[in-house]
Amino acid sequence: MTALALLGGPPLRTRPFQPWPQFDRAELDALADVLGSRRWGGIHGGSQGEVFETELADYLQVPHAAVVANGTAGLMIALKALGVRPGDEVIVPAMTYLATATAVSLLGGVPVFVDIDSATHTITGSSLKGAISEKTKAVIAVHLGGHPADMDSLGAVADTYGIPVVEDCAQSLGAAWNGTQTGSLGTIGVFSFASTKNISAGEGGAVVTHDDALAARIASLRDHGRPLGGTPNHPELGWNLRLSEFQSAVLRIQLKRLEAHLAVKAKGAAFLALALSRLPGLMPVPATLDPRVTAHGRFSFAFTFDGEAFNGDGYNSTSPGAFRAALRAEGIPASTRGLVACPDEAVYADITSRDYSSSRTVSAEQARVACSTLVLLGQAAGSGLLLEGPSELTDVVRAVEKIHENRIRLRQEQRRPARPHVSSDQ
Repeated sequence: MTALALLGGPPLRTRPFQPWPQFDRAELDALADVLGSRRWGGIHGGSQGEVFETELADYLQVPHAAVVANGTAGLMIALKALGVRPGDEVIVPAMTYLATATAVSLLGGVPVFVDIDSATHTITGSSLKGAISEKTKAVIAVHLGGHPADMDSLGAVADTYGIPVVEDCAQSLGAAWNGTQTGSLGTIGVFSFASTKNISAGEGGAVVTHDDALAARIASLRDHGRPLGGTPNHPELGWNLRLSEFQSAVLRIQLKRLEAHLAVKAKGAAFLALALSRLPGLMPVPATLDPRVTAHGRFSFAFTFDGEAFNGDGYNSTSPGAFRAALRAEGIPASTRGLVACPDEAVYADITSRDYSSSRTVSAEQARVACSTLVLLGQAAGSGLLLEGPSELTDVVRAVEKIHENRIRLRQEQRRPARPHVSSDQ
């Protein structure tokens, strides 16, 4: 039995997987064109930003898209456009990137945390219904990891109570629910184009909607409160959250590659889901796709790790942290640490925190379990691993098998007390 790389043995894989984000000569040429144009920013007719907005709106089948500085800015714009004011409540999943909640807090609103479905790690209509109060102004549905939330049940409850649904599509560009793209299912959709996302310009975002009046407000809020069309008047408070022409030019190229990337990643994810589900203690999320998920965004390949099942003895357990560390040491890019449920982040949980903010938690049990046991591969770990074929992805499976063979040794190692740190200055 070969020793684990974490414990001094040779790593199973030494060559890298495909990188992320990806680019080629097309992006370089597009950047050079913008540079030569000397029109590097602003909002103007025929701009890269305007053309990208049209192309994105066409892809999503929505009439309105506005590019913005980043996804968090997009959420703030969406919520302010919907009239969220200080003291208003916005329902948010207990498991999501913190920015989903802080976008509410930065407007003076109160995020209300609700639990996730354990199978998909997204919220449902039942979790939404149990959190609604007279202060509820909106709900944010997060399509986590590229998996669409149950927009049927969410939409039914939201419609009954007259609550607008903001879709947080930061990780789901290209995903579809019943054949309809995420972002075009709710009242407003918000996308991120940060470095790990399905298309990327390093930073950037977009806000999309079917509603003409909301679209006008969104465009105004991202440009100092100035109505679209170049008017010098500023009838409301807005931000400067415009996107540069360089970023828009890159995103136009990236969008052209999206469908090809999604097709390859779907095959890679299917291979890993089948292979890893045969190993003890590993459960892909979701275990099987709901037939209403007609396309998965595949931002990441996620699976939960059960340390007791992995060990097979019923009472001893390998920690998820030790498993992640062992996987990385074998040359498999995986998430570096466990996640934290939003209600447990210091800004909401620690009253002594410098920027402690008001929140309300309805439930978060499933979210806390998922955060502590989740292992992420792919873009979430800064890797293009899912673009590989089975011949390369087999190394992921072999690495897990190697760790399983060494599970007793790994468990013993994780129980050892940490060595005292000695400063190099002594």
